[in-house]
Amino acid sequence: MFKTLRFRLTLWHAIVFGCVTLGIFAFAYMAVSNQLLKSLRDDLQDTALEFSGLYRIGDIKALQAEINRKNISHGNELFYVQLINAKNKTIIQSRPKAWTLDLPKPDTTISGIQWFEAAINQQGERATLIVIPTYDHGWIQVGLSRRANEAQLKHIWDNFGWALIIIILAGIMTGWWQVSRALADVERVRRIAIGIGEGDFNQRLTLEGHGQELVDLADTFNVMLDKIQQLLGKMRDVSDNIAHDLRTPVTRLRGMAEAALMSKTSNHCENQEVLAEIINECDRLTGMINTMLEIAQSDSGALRLERKPVDMAALLHEVCDLFSPVAEDAGIDLKLELNATHLVVMGDQSRLQRLMANLVDNAIKFSPEGSRIRLAACKEGESICLFVIDSGMGIPEEDMPHIFDRFYRSDRSRTTLGNGLGLSYVKSIVTAHGGDIQIQSQLGSSTSVRITLPASTKL
Repeated sequence: MFKTLRFRLTLWHAIVFGCVTLGIFAFAYMAVSNQLLKSLRDDLQDTALEFSGLYRIGDIKALQAEINRKNISHGNELFYVQLINAKNKTIIQSRPKAWTLDLPKPDTTISGIQWFEAAINQQGERATLIVIPTYDHGWIQVGLSRRANEAQLKHIWDNFGWALIIIILAGIMTGWWQVSRALADVERVRRIAIGIGEGDFNQRLTLEGHGQELVDLADTFNVMLDKIQQLLGKMRDVSDNIAHDLRTPVTRLRGMAEAALMSKTSNHCENQEVLAEIINECDRLTGMINTMLEIAQSDSGALRLERKPVDMAALLHEVCDLFSPVAEDAGIDLKLELNATHLVVMGDQSRLQRLMANLVDNAIKFSPEGSRIRLAACKEGESICLFVIDSGMGIPEEDMPHIFDRFYRSDRSRTTLGNGLGLSYVKSIVTAHGGDIQIQSQLGSSTSVRITLPASTKL
């Protein structure tokens, strides 16, 4: 229990309650103590001035009577008076028997009022004394024990002790209740997390009316669950696609190897053809694996680019020259249009070549005979814009949000050549170069790919 958050928060709640109460009491105690001391001093000063006035008019009997009255009102063991004339002769003295210790003597060189705090007996009892000068250069000393004040302060302290115990207990109970209520929602989160750990990803957390912080926590938790569910769905799709795409070439490799092994009439030329097919399939598998690795490295930021100035106009000429025979065989018109000559970016030339080759290859693959493909490039501000525009079959609208997903293909039967990694690779390379890619398509009409890369001033 001592390790639980419930116990620790409750303990801190009680400690804070206690500390705040102690602080308030300390302030109140000092205020009451100072007020009592001020009242006592005011009383002593008024009494001393009254005695001084009676002494001035020479009414010693009236002065003695007033001293007796004050003794009765304050208590015989609490009130002290001493009147000394200019010749240092004691005229009147009223000293309680309990005041056994010597009292401080006034400084006769001071003409003003003097105050003293002194111990009056061995029990540690203290008194406050005032000394005022008389008209004949003597002085009157009046003192009052602080026993009554200290008794009041002790009574306040005792009451506070019980109040502190009650407040701490109340702090513990209210703290336990508040923490338990708050952690009840955390317990709900824990139970849902356990359910998710057991495979139930359809659970969602609802904490409406439990405080905005917990509502925000629930919303964040639910967003995280949605993303996890989407990620798992993508992982399942990728796993299925990988299994399908790898199974086909592996099955073909095995079939060709078995056919070559079991054929008794095969000659050297046939064996050569089989081996060539095996090499082609191995190259295809190697290319797929390498592409997957490059995409993963690019997404994680670990892809190392050999950056140098790349003339995109020259690169597009090379790509166009490379694919012109392929496009001509497919009956497709491939054109290159440039409206600027200085189209330089800082990038990895081999990967940029492969990027453009993937886009042109896709355009040729999904364009019917008699269609057109246009390559273009221009400079817009501080960016280089590259375009691959075809008049092919286009992309269905429902497939547009997924075109950059790995292994995703519009052809659900997966009979079209390819492995669904082309556009994923293109996007990862564009992102690694600090660029952006946008694709617009109309089904049965055209597809336009626009790539924006930061321009370089170097040639």
